[in-house]
Amino acid sequence: MRAEKPLEMRPAPFFLAMCAAAAQIGCEQPANVGAGLAPPPAVAPAARRDASAAPRDTPAAAASHAVPAAPAAPAAPADAITLLAGGDVCLGKALGQELLRNPAHDPFAPVAALLASADVRFVNLENQLSDQGGETQHRLQPLVFTGPPAGADVLARAGISVVSLANNHMWDYGKSAFLETLGHLERVGVAYVGAGRTRLQAYAPAIIERRGFRVALLAVTGIWNQGSLWQHPGREFVAAAERDGLAAAVRAARKQPGVDAVVVSYHGGTEYLDTPLPQARALAGAAIDAGADAFVGHHPHVLQGIELRRGRPIFYSLGNFIMKVKRTGPAPELAMLARLRLRRGAPPLAEICPVRSEGLGTVPLAADPRRAETEAAFAERMRRVSAFVKGEPAIGPFAADGCAPLEPAAGAAPASPSRVAGPIR
Repeated sequence: MRAEKPLEMRPAPFFLAMCAAAAQIGCEQPANVGAGLAPPPAVAPAARRDASAAPRDTPAAAASHAVPAAPAAPAAPADAITLLAGGDVCLGKALGQELLRNPAHDPFAPVAALLASADVRFVNLENQLSDQGGETQHRLQPLVFTGPPAGADVLARAGISVVSLANNHMWDYGKSAFLETLGHLERVGVAYVGAGRTRLQAYAPAIIERRGFRVALLAVTGIWNQGSLWQHPGREFVAAAERDGLAAAVRAARKQPGVDAVVVSYHGGTEYLDTPLPQARALAGAAIDAGADAFVGHHPHVLQGIELRRGRPIFYSLGNFIMKVKRTGPAPELAMLARLRLRRGAPPLAEICPVRSEGLGTVPLAADPRRAETEAAFAERMRRVSAFVKGEPAIGPFAADGCAPLEPAAGAAPASPSRVAGPIR
């Protein structure tokens, strides 16, 4: 939420020492150390799995062990799954107070149908989850905030599979609140990425498996509220953005056993700016060229353009998903979800699903009483921001569910609705 400056670009003596100590796992210094943030190890440790996908041994199941049954034929793994990615979610401040009053409050209820349309659901969690004695926003520093512990239960009830913790608010109330955040997410079975109890865990991918299809998610931040991440204790726990290091992490994730797709999340840029920064462009290009299937950005709190690179989508900024926005800047109430049909051995099929912030929640296009007005405003916004990117896709017609497919524009106007016959099925 703060108008942060990009992190300083300077050498990292700590990382060089860590690499020397960890040489046995293949950690290496990227060629451009000093041109960005602390790079991750080139070989990640064993990845965390989505807790909701892990089988649980119930008492009834344990009792059945006494009489072995004939093993069922294993189902053929799926050739594709659907991932729905949202931008910034803030469960602190006023929404945090609402959750303290009513822990059953569900800010995701209006988008339940969209969430149900995906196998994997991802958002950027723009706050810690910690008990601060009823405080969800600092009395003297309004840009410091936290969600209450009940926020973890909100995410779980909504079916959120995995959240990114690589963002500038992950140290707002310090290390103890950070570790409490990890504990609450683990308590409810929501996976997280981009942070961990060790530096290696922070840079490791979260691997989510659905019907035999495995997607690896990586998350990094280019923004830090407490000055330079190089010089901050948080560098041990939160993954920072650096071009060659991220490329190495993508390649390492691709080599994880059975991984079928890789998706990268990036928190960075300048708030309320239409244009993706050069750092974001370089980072996204490096990630896609290294083998990522999609790149999703957040933090600017407004929509930015979409680029297709090697047939893979780059969403420079999805905007806000669940976050009360200030009424300044270019259309901050408009945002989108990215719905990706991840396919084994092929580029994903991508759709965009506009949403509009309203009060403490969000309204999807399909349920928007102002649908025609919102759709027109969204199309105009995308036309404007598309002028700042190359390789922008065409946007197809919006279906009844409020989503529209993307397709290479082949030199046509970036928001031409006639380029695609219909929505992705």
